[in-house]
Order: sequence, then C-alpha cells, then structure tokens
Amino acid sequence: MRVAYYLYDGYSQIEISIPEFLFRKEETMTLSSNQDVVVCQGGKRSLIDYSVSEVNPEDIDVLIIPGGKANIEEDILKLIKDCEKQGIVIGAICAGVDYLLHAGVLNDRKYTGFFDPDKTYDFLPKDGILTYKMYESDKNIITARPEAYLEFALELYHLAGFRIDSTDGFVEWFKSPLCWTKEKID
Repeated sequence: MRVAYYLYDGYSQIEISIPEFLFRKEETMTLSSNQDVVVCQGGKRSLIDYSVSEVNPEDIDVLIIPGGKANIEEDILKLIKDCEKQGIVIGAICAGVDYLLHAGVLNDRKYTGFFDPDKTYDFLPKDGILTYKMYESDKNIITARPEAYLEFALELYHLAGFRIDSTDGFVEWFKSPLCWTKEKID
C-alpha cells in the first residue's frame, strides 16, 4: 500500500496525524508542488519526498490532502483528476476539499468540507451534493469537516481495505472521553 500526503505551507498537520499513525506500516511519501520543505500551521517543518510532477497515479494507492491555507497549483489538480479516473482512494479534509473542487472531481458526488451553510459559494459545483455532514464517503473519495479528523482517518483506512480493529487499540483513546479514568490507569 502506497500512501501519499500532499503537503504545502500552512497545511494543518493535526488533520492528518491519525492517518499517519494508521498507515505507519505502509509505504508513505510526501508530495508538494514546488518545495523541498514545507511548514505546517504549527511551525513543524516537513521534508518533501517528491514533487507532484515526479509522481504518477500508478505510484499511489491513497492520496491524502489536509486542510490549512490552500494554495491551489495546477500540477496537484491534474494528479487528483488522474487518481480519480483510476479509482484511487482520495481523502481531503477541511480546506483540502478545495483542491478536489477545483479539480472537478466532486461533480455528481456527495461531499462536505469547511463551508458555512448560511453562505453562498460560487465555486461549488452545481451538480455536486454539499451535505454539511461531518464526513462523506462517495465511491473512492472521502471529504470531511475539520472536527471530523478521527472519522476521516477511520474511513480512509476502511476504503484502503484495512480493518479498523488492526490498529492496536490506539484509536480507542480518541473515541472515548473516559479513556483516562482512574479505573483505566490502575
């Protein structure tokens, strides 16, 4: 399994921290449009393995795009379109959904993202179905609101063909607010 993370300056690292954990035993790579190093919102620097132009859809099984301060580049839009045509699993969360919208892969699909239901957005596809749900999974594409980072990660893992119970109990820490009760510690 080859998992690619598209990173850019100002991306939200927290939104992909659980997918990073879940896919930790898989072959992972970081992609960027024009940079060798990117800096996330929290200030962490990430080394980039490949430029988007160096990667083909055949090199990827899962493409993950976090939110943050999206900087739409043509090369990533082409890669997204090509991945979608080949049925590759694509996940985008928060402003990462903007990349999918600009690539035109959400037409005739249910999707969600960081959108205010009281506003009108001219760039949304007229034949896409914006649901405002926490996350949406439609065929090979999952989209999510920023607060649904756990659900996003679990659905990505599922779409990639993995069983959720194979994560060594780590995910349970995020599911239950009672995970660190005195009974659990003793």
